[in-house]
Amino acid sequence: MFKERLNKKLAAELEINGISEPTPLQLKCIPKINGGFDIVASAPPQSGKTTTIVLGAIQKLGGGDEGPPRALILVGTMEKVLEMKGLFHILAKDSGLRIKCAYEEGKIDIQSEEIYVGADIVIGTPQRILEIYFSKNLNLNKIKFFAIDDAELMIKHRFQGPVDRIGLSLPKCQHVVFTNMYDDKIQRLISKFIVAPQIIEIPAQN
Repeated sequence: MFKERLNKKLAAELEINGISEPTPLQLKCIPKINGGFDIVASAPPQSGKTTTIVLGAIQKLGGGDEGPPRALILVGTMEKVLEMKGLFHILAKDSGLRIKCAYEEGKIDIQSEEIYVGADIVIGTPQRILEIYFSKNLNLNKIKFFAIDDAELMIKHRFQGPVDRIGLSLPKCQHVVFTNMYDDKIQRLISKFIVAPQIIEIPAQN
């Protein structure tokens, strides 16, 4: 039932990589993402949040395009950027999707050039993404899928300002936010650019 909600190529890549059973989070979120809904989902660590974002973005975009980026994903650290990039390269194999990254530990001129030359999906930390956007090397006009992974880290690392500015700079698009716990701080983080999202909560397993 889970794989029937994914395109055949993506379902095949999951099978090849030994991902046969969805997590409870994926069972609830994948249909909502496929349906185009804005969602905010909370779940404990190791619930499959990152994989769900990757699956959702691949489903939404399909294959590569020659135009500007169509998906933007914000994460809290360089390590998470590289982890997600690696997962895209596994699950979006042969899709033609161009995955580019941006984070403070890398050289901004190189990252800017790579994104400007062409990207379908951009993964990055909020501050570096905002810097590249201000330098006019990141075109946000065609974004159709905007995700925030580990939203609690945006608050911990004081990224609220950049997240707010980026969210308000986007065209009408789908929003997907994942966090370990949904509370007032997360609600305030997204309140200016997400209106009435569907809330999904997965409790921790005892």
